Amino acid sequence: MPAAVSALPGSLRVRSAGASVCRGFRAPAAFEYAAALGLRVACIMALLMLPRPARAGTEEFSTFDVWQQEEDDESVIDHLLTHAPREWLPAWQRATNAFRTQEGCLTSGQWFIHTDLKAQTELGDRAKFAVLMRQNDDDISRFDYVDLQFRYPIVRGTVVGMFRPFFDKSRQDFAVSWELGADTTAFQVTATFGLEDLFNNLWAFRQTRVGNHVEAYLRHPWEPALRVASRHDHWSADVQARYLTPSEKSVPGTVDPDSVTLTTLWGTQVTADVLVRALGCEWELTGSNQQAYSTAALVGAGVGPGGNYRRGWSGEATVRRDLARNLGAELSYVYSNRAQHHTAPLGPGAFGALDRVAQAELSWRAHPRLTVRAGGMFDRVDVAQSGLVFQHSYGTRNESRGYLGLAARFGRVTISGVEGIELDPEPYPVWFHHDKGFLTLQAIF
Repeated sequence: MPAAVSALPGSLRVRSAGASVCRGFRAPAAFEYAAALGLRVACIMALLMLPRPARAGTEEFSTFDVWQQEEDDESVIDHLLTHAPREWLPAWQRATNAFRTQEGCLTSGQWFIHTDLKAQTELGDRAKFAVLMRQNDDDISRFDYVDLQFRYPIVRGTVVGMFRPFFDKSRQDFAVSWELGADTTAFQVTATFGLEDLFNNLWAFRQTRVGNHVEAYLRHPWEPALRVASRHDHWSADVQARYLTPSEKSVPGTVDPDSVTLTTLWGTQVTADVLVRALGCEWELTGSNQQAYSTAALVGAGVGPGGNYRRGWSGEATVRRDLARNLGAELSYVYSNRAQHHTAPLGPGAFGALDRVAQAELSWRAHPRLTVRAGGMFDRVDVAQSGLVFQHSYGTRNESRGYLGLAARFGRVTISGVEGIELDPEPYPVWFHHDKGFLTLQAIF
């Protein structure tokens, strides 16, 4: 199995068993070595440099699940087609007030949404008040954040205080950050210390109630986050790292209040993006790694700990080039690894998947405000499962897709729509042919 669970620092630790997804298939050695080396470099850069935001939380890790992606047999390529065009990014970074949403079709009954909003106004002569919204509903994780920021410039950088409200008071978060630079400067550093679920029972004489029960932390979670970004004419790099410290919570039973379940949660996330302009092309390397480990054990039952370890990591290489004045081409390759492991009493159950996606696209600027896109994608998916199955999988398979898209600009609003057509037989009945739609919108205020 790709990962094994053992004791972590302070009762939680995850040990990875290497680059193979699971027994039964392996990636070519050169790809495995390159992907593993790139991931190690990204992790080292993130840990040594310094980093980003108070924009994560326990929800981002507690809802994280890679097995459930198998409900959509084309999940990885669906996510890729929902990404906003790369040329939209500078406008988003420069804007103080902006909104963007990336949406798409997962299954016949599911539509996933990634939405960001940022707005800022005067709080005083120099201080600023900002609102940051982040909504994520898809087949990987689900969370909905509204962050209220109070920004105070100091001699060197800016100190930021953040409050994230929730209807459930025990889940309300706080954070303190120090920022140097901004999204528009050549160098940017952000260091954040997140105070997760602060009102649960932190230094209180009586514990906060959750619903009709008290779910007290025996070990409180914190979340340090780091980011470094450097931008230049011919290259740029952005590395981010977040760590949710191990936590332990005592949860009383719903029917029998005397029964108590001890739950734990731990998680990490690292992302890296490097862009280089050379030899008449634009070269981009991106990588991400997220993992989480949780347990739920009924006190006195003698079974457990009911561990659930999940990890998803990927690397993507892209090259872009202008073929003519209004014609551009893009090639990309994605290597994505997903693994999940359940232990008793809900397990044992193990899952591993490896996606390798090749994508080619041509874009034609028919008008300064209108771009036409056409491309194709091929995904080789290797899957292995053992023990109890927690989500039906379509197994090892090939997924191929052609797509057409339009991107248009109306004033300060840009809209992109993509229609994807499946090119291979589906393992389930479809009417006529199987198509999927994707929408991306960005507005600068």
